[in-house]
Formats: sequence, structure tokens, C-alpha cells
Amino acid sequence: MTDSIYHSVFGSLKRSIIHTSTFSENGMSMRAGLATLDVLEQEQLGARALRLGEFVRARLRQELSGFDMVKDVRGVGLFSGIEFGAPGQLSLRVPFETFNRIHPAMFGQILVMRLFRDHQVLTQICGNHFMVLKVAPPLVVREDQLEEFVQAVKAVVQLAHSPSVFWAEALKLAARVAQI
Repeated sequence: MTDSIYHSVFGSLKRSIIHTSTFSENGMSMRAGLATLDVLEQEQLGARALRLGEFVRARLRQELSGFDMVKDVRGVGLFSGIEFGAPGQLSLRVPFETFNRIHPAMFGQILVMRLFRDHQVLTQICGNHFMVLKVAPPLVVREDQLEEFVQAVKAVVQLAHSPSVFWAEALKLAARVAQI
């Protein structure tokens, strides 16, 4: 900055601490935080998140209930997780366990990749539990968008339960990883 700007901002002891930290004593940030809290309260986004979270988990449980690899759907508010596990069916268990040995996150990464590529849904697996797909939509998500998400997840999970298509994709990914 120029000398004149520097001296106008930091030119006295009183003004020398005008910007000591991004997150301290910043009037603009405090006003923005209070305005955010006002919006959360006025638009009842907390209560809305609870209601829509229950809706999406109920729909996911309903649509995914017949799939062997889906172990649990759980969450709080709009933050949810879909837990996957080894299938009981041998024709699915063999490729599942094989790819799990290549890397424990491979199954989850294929789910994430297919959701994004085939359905334009951006999500991720949990960093501390590779078999849990995170569901974390914004607080302003609409019910129809959540239903779209449920149908996208169902389509990808359905692929994972067909031995050829999903696992061929996993095999290509494993081959690329092996070349690195």
C-alpha cells in the first residue's frame, strides 16, 4: 500500500490495531454474523432443516431398502449419511471385497464419481469412514431437489448391485491407480 494509505490506517497507536486478525473485533463481520442469525431465525431454517432432513432420510430408506449393500441411513437435520457394507450375495461380494483390498475408499469413490458424472450430484464419502456417503445439501434446498437426489442415489446403487457395469468402472479406476 502507499505511505499515505498506511499512515491513514495505521498512523497512530489507537489505529495500529485496526486489523489484527481476520476474525477479531471486526465490526463488519459482526454485523454480517448477526444478519445471518436474523435470516436463520426469520426464515426458520433450523426447523426447516429438521423437517427436510427427516423427509430425505425417509425417502432414502424407502428407495434403498431392497439393496443388500445399503446398511444404514442416518443423520441430524439436513446432514445425513448412507452407510454401505459388504453384500451377502456372492456374485457381488467377490468384486466388492476385491476392490476393498485394493483400497478401502474405492467403492465410495465410484459412487461419488457416478453420482457426479451421471446425475450432476456433487457429494463425497466420509474421510474417517469410507463406506459412508455424505448427504449435506444447503439449508435452502427444495423438496423436489431432495427427491431428485434420492432418485440419483437409487440409480447409482442399483448399478452397484449389477455385477458388470459398476464394477467395470471400478476396474478401470483401479488400472489407472496402478499406473500412477
